Amino acid sequence: MDKALKSCPLCGSRAELKESHYLESELPYSYVHCTNGECVLSHNTAHFSGGSESKNSESAVAAWNKQKAPELHH
Repeated sequence: MDKALKSCPLCGSRAELKESHYLESELPYSYVHCTNGECVLSHNTAHFSGGSESKNSESAVAAWNKQKAPELHH
């Protein structure tokens, strides 16, 4: 994959691409998550499936890289 992952938009930690298969099937899925276990984005990420592993991974990376840190209003 030629697209680099951006760091987490919430905490700045490293992000990681995961590729796997659904249980009891050969259907691949991919997602990106924050490697900081205390960050909300370490678990709450979108899964991309329905295509090839490379297409799912491209979609997961593109979605992750589009995320922006929330603006804080005082």
